[in-house]
Amino acid sequence: MKLKVVYFGASLAGKSTNVKVLYDLLKSKGITKGDYISMETDENRTLFVEMFLSSINLEGQNIDIKVLTTPGQFRLHPLRKVIMKGVDGLVFVVDSSKERENINFLVLRETAAVLKEQGFDLYSLPVVVQYNKRDVPDALPVDELEPVCNPWGTEHIEAVATEGKGVLETFQAIVRKILLEKACAKK
Repeated sequence: MKLKVVYFGASLAGKSTNVKVLYDLLKSKGITKGDYISMETDENRTLFVEMFLSSINLEGQNIDIKVLTTPGQFRLHPLRKVIMKGVDGLVFVVDSSKERENINFLVLRETAAVLKEQGFDLYSLPVVVQYNKRDVPDALPVDELEPVCNPWGTEHIEAVATEGKGVLETFQAIVRKILLEKACAKK
C-alpha cells in the first residue's frame, strides 16, 4: 500500500520544519528510505519538501508513505495543484500567532479550491490540524483558533515543531486516520 500525506498551511507556518524534524526522527529509527529533498526559491523560501519512508510493516502489510509540503506563498498556486494530486491525507499546519490568524483562513479556503478543481472535497479527506508555534508570545488560545482553522472538528495537536514537540504525534494521527478511512472504504 502506498500513501501520500501533504502538509499545507501559510508561508512560515512551520510545514518544512515539521517534515525535516519528522525525517530526522524516523531516520534515527531506521525507517526512512531515500533522502530528504528540499527545493528553495531564490528568496531561500521552501518551494516544496519531499521525503520517502521505508515500508512500515503494520499487521503484515507493508506501507510506503510519501510526505510532501506545499509552498505557502500564494504566487505558487500552480505548484500546489500538482502536489495535491492523489493525496490520501492532509496536515493543516496553523501558525498560532495572532498576526497570522487571517492568513491561516485564506490558505484553508485556497486549498479547498485547489482540491475542488481536482474533484476532491476538502471536507471528505482525512485531515489533522496542527497548531504550531505554541511557544510564541502572541499565540492565540486553541479555543479561538478552532472555529476558523478546524471546520472539520477533527483531531488537533499542539506543537512547537522547532523543538520537535507534536511532530511525531501529528504524523501518527494522520496515518491512523488515512488507514481507518481506507479500511472503512473496503467494507
